[in-house]
Amino acid sequence: MLSVMMKETVKNRDDYRFLRSCKTFDYLPVKNRKGIPVPPYVLSFRIVRFQISDNNYETVITNLDTGSFPAAELKKLYHMRWGIETSFRELKYTLGLLHFHAKKTESVLQAIFASLIMYNFTELITSHVIFQKKNRKYVYKANFSVAVHVCRQFLLGNVSPSVLETLIAKNVSPVRPGCSPGRNFPRNLKPRSVVSFLYRIA
Repeated sequence: MLSVMMKETVKNRDDYRFLRSCKTFDYLPVKNRKGIPVPPYVLSFRIVRFQISDNNYETVITNLDTGSFPAAELKKLYHMRWGIETSFRELKYTLGLLHFHAKKTESVLQAIFASLIMYNFTELITSHVIFQKKNRKYVYKANFSVAVHVCRQFLLGNVSPSVLETLIAKNVSPVRPGCSPGRNFPRNLKPRSVVSFLYRIA
């Protein structure tokens, strides 16, 4: 019976990843320092499924305690992730934190903290910008990419404080329904392949 279940499990190669015995796995050593085999490490997880809309459900895997974090609390935490995900998107793409341009640990940390400071400074400035309400289809917000550029020019001394908020207020983008926190579209997952170094030759 177990062998039949295993065969059904391994049919779809997208549902699992095989780790070879020669693969280095630092967290779970096969033997301890004395050479004695280490017993398997047991991990306990909960699989929680909750409804996010009329016909859509979300399934999460967690090791949080059932009493302290019931399904309703996990649903609330899952909803709160939206702001964090959008912040990471701005940090990676708008502020250029997707790729590092240094190898030393200190330089990488410097780039991370510089981006975080720039992000917080831009958010602080844009939160004080007043947008004029007009008869428009959408509600408008500050264009974050333009706001980052304007704030960077301000820190360089190329933009005066008197026109800083004015320049940000002139460049706005609509808040569309598809970009709201209630968004429930299916995720379009794309596999990322290894980038070869041969492009340097061309």
